[in-house]
Amino acid sequence: MDAYHRNICDAPSLSSSMARTIVNECPAFLHANSYLNPNFTPEPKEHFEFGTAAHLMFMEPDQLAERLEIINAPDWRKKDAQEARAVARTNGKVPMLIGQMAELEAMRAALFAHSIASKAFVGGQAEMSAFVRDGNIWLKARPDYLRPESLVDYKTSTTANPKEFARRAFALGYYQQAAWYLDVLKAATGEVRSDFWFVTQAKVAPYLVTVTRFDDDAIEAGRTLNRKAIEAFKRCVDTGDWPGYRAPETPGQDTAFILTLPTFAQREVDQLIAA
Repeated sequence: MDAYHRNICDAPSLSSSMARTIVNECPAFLHANSYLNPNFTPEPKEHFEFGTAAHLMFMEPDQLAERLEIINAPDWRKKDAQEARAVARTNGKVPMLIGQMAELEAMRAALFAHSIASKAFVGGQAEMSAFVRDGNIWLKARPDYLRPESLVDYKTSTTANPKEFARRAFALGYYQQAAWYLDVLKAATGEVRSDFWFVTQAKVAPYLVTVTRFDDDAIEAGRTLNRKAIEAFKRCVDTGDWPGYRAPETPGQDTAFILTLPTFAQREVDQLIAA
């Protein structure tokens, strides 16, 4: 997994999250916060480690003993627990408190009690990487679970409410992620999968689960934005220039931006004026 996030190809490689960073931020931000920057060292984040542990428990339980380090402490506040966590990370393991493991067991029970989600991680392959050449770069994808007819992505969240997930999915570019994985897998293997499903689970009791996917229009929009990100990445690789925020119509030069009020703010202003 760590190797996937580094560059193991013979040319620069672009992942879904990197493409989304180009679209939602800028090339300079991507360069500074990825393997492209030789001085970049990712900081371990507890919520990512919890998600990794959940992935292992639900999709690769045979790897739990090898990849997890269970720390017998109630929390991370004491020095002994912090030192044990640091040692686990140094050894390439995911540190989990014993209480967190109990939470994960309860989440697993809730997920497999869901009549649809319980079938999502059966009969397929977990964490398979795919790579395909695109001109002077590589495109890469690593879906959580690869089924014969679909791809499945598991996400933990503060809520599994589908309305809230829809808002977050747009903000985080998950429609781009779905299009990216479907397209890269097709290009790399020749296999066509019809759907990309999100299984979202709340991290608080009763650990509710929802299963969702984007419609065809959203996937096509994500595909278009992905292509823009790919071409921008290629230009950066070719020129060695990783620009900051620039206007789409003048990508070759810095820009002074003219701001307009967001729609919701304009409505509020109009109401204030009319009052």
